[in-house]
Order: sequence, then C-alpha cells, then structure tokens
Amino acid sequence: MPRINLPGGTASAGLAIVFGAAILLTPTWVRGQGLSAECRSNPYLPRAKDQYDRLEFDPAARTLQRAVEHARNCRRDLAEIYRLKAFIDAVNAERERCQRAFEILLALEPAYILPSDVPPKIKNCFEDALEVPDDRRTLRLDHVAPGTVAPNAPVAMPVQVEDPLRLVDRVQVWFRRTGVEVYTTVSARADDAVSVVIPALSLSPSKDGYAVEYFVRAVDRWEGTLAEVGGPRQPLRFGVEPGGVGGDVTSEWWFWTVLGVLAVGAAATAVVVAQGEGGRLPVTLVDGGVAP
Repeated sequence: MPRINLPGGTASAGLAIVFGAAILLTPTWVRGQGLSAECRSNPYLPRAKDQYDRLEFDPAARTLQRAVEHARNCRRDLAEIYRLKAFIDAVNAERERCQRAFEILLALEPAYILPSDVPPKIKNCFEDALEVPDDRRTLRLDHVAPGTVAPNAPVAMPVQVEDPLRLVDRVQVWFRRTGVEVYTTVSARADDAVSVVIPALSLSPSKDGYAVEYFVRAVDRWEGTLAEVGGPRQPLRFGVEPGGVGGDVTSEWWFWTVLGVLAVGAAATAVVVAQGEGGRLPVTLVDGGVAP
C-alpha cells in the first residue's frame, strides 16, 4: 500500500489504509472533481467549415457528426455546428432535418439572424423554423438558490428544465468551497423538474462558516454545454453556517470528504458484489485502481 500525502502532512499507516481504499472506490460524484469545469474548443468544426466552403457537403456532414459527438462542447460551438448542419441539410433537400437543426440553433442562440445572401433553400428552411412557436424551441434552466445551509447536511438544488426539443441529457451542479480552485460536480438525469443533491460530506463543518461557489449546467449526451445558470468564471454562492469542530484530524474538511468517498464507494461495491454471479465478484485492489 503506497503512502498517501494529505493536507497537513503524511497520514499514519492505519489512516492511509482507510483513505487508500477510499480513493480506489471513488464514486461518480467525486470523480468529477478531476475534470475541468471549462468547455472544450471543438477541433472538427474548422475542418467542417473548410469542407463546406469547398462544396464537399457529404464529407462536411460526416465531420459535423464527429463535431457533435466531441466531448464537452462549448455552447457557442454547438450553435455553429447546428447552423452549418442546417445549411448542409437544406442544400441536400433534407427539409425536416434542416428545420430541426435551425430550431436547435435558435434554442442555443435566440438572437441569431440569417444572412441576407443565403440561397433560397436555406432561407425557406430558416423561415419554417421561425414559424415554430417560441415555447416549442426554447431552452432554459431555472433553479432555487439554497440560501444559507447547515454543515454536514445534504443540499438539494431544485432545477426546472424547459427543453421541448429534448436536447438535455443531464443536469449538473458544479461546486467548490471559496478559495479552492477545482470544482466538484454532481448530476442527475434530465427531466422537467430535477433535484440535484450536494452530499452532506462535501459540506464539512467550520467554526467560522464559509461560502460555496457553484453553477448549474445542462449538457447533452456528450456533455456539451447547452445552458448554464452562473458559470465557472462567474459562479453563484451560498453560505455554510458555522459549526462546532474539534482540534484533531476529524476537524479537517478533507477528512470528511475522503471519508464520504469511502462510505459511498463501499456501498457501491456492496451492490456490485450482490449482483455478481453466485453473489460473489472477485476484486483485486492494486496501486492506483481496482482490477477485476
């Protein structure tokens, strides 16, 4: 078992074993802590534009599909992808696909104005999309801010999703303690009304209290950003009330966070073992991971 360096020094052997197991059993909501909260620039979009400009419409359509499936697209890139997709579908006389692509574009960028010099096929398709009522091609998130919360208690974040085009796959809440650089994310499957819960063990007690920065994001199945309330560089905030803490290691915020990883991970492991063939699933712990 490797030694583990934790805030404030190297843990004792017994504590290292506990935390080592916790790291190996990290559940989904904690794994998100290692991800960047920023969206990613799309490398396929410039290629698709170049193919379109050279009238290579079929290759451009294939490249755009790869662009859609690129992980963690930015909203502006998604809007441009669907704009270009609508143009190609119009040229290929795919009227229904063209209209849907324009509807998605207008959901992502409601103020979009079509250039006046586009061919009639594209103009007619765009006008069809404009005739669709706004409430059938909108995309919006509303959420209830939690206010000040108690430490060591879960925080439910109710989110209303307006998505008649059914673009949203998951609703994410990214959060971090003020002063911490990295966000942690929790998420829930998309629905009209979603409650995303920040775990109690992520809100450790502090004698002075503190603020938590957060933002809400709706993503597609490839985690492309469709809509946000707040953002990684302009987060919202809620407060955590002061709470009594001791002077030993259990008073440290990282102790309760990592202990929560162990508790959730152990529960997940129990479920996997129970569902394994014959009620048993062999698992080998190795440095840095879990091997079947």
